[in-house]
Amino acid sequence: MFTYKLGEWTLEFTQEYRIVQDGTNAVVIDDERTALVLISLKSNGNICIERTYYAMICEINATEHKITFNSTEDIA
Repeated sequence: MFTYKLGEWTLEFTQEYRIVQDGTNAVVIDDERTALVLISLKSNGNICIERTYYAMICEINATEHKITFNSTEDIA
């Protein structure tokens, strides 16, 4: 598992991706330079998943502040 901290949130992925972050915004990019996830932090610390790649599924655990992302290609 590849993990990345964004504020108090932990993002988990099944493989390592490049993540570009600018303050409170982050973009997750794969090896083919496809943007898989666009995430932002709100001023109150909540996370907002702005957009995901069509094959990306996420599981949110608000208690632990953890989001697990899976690609349907990894699941199949």
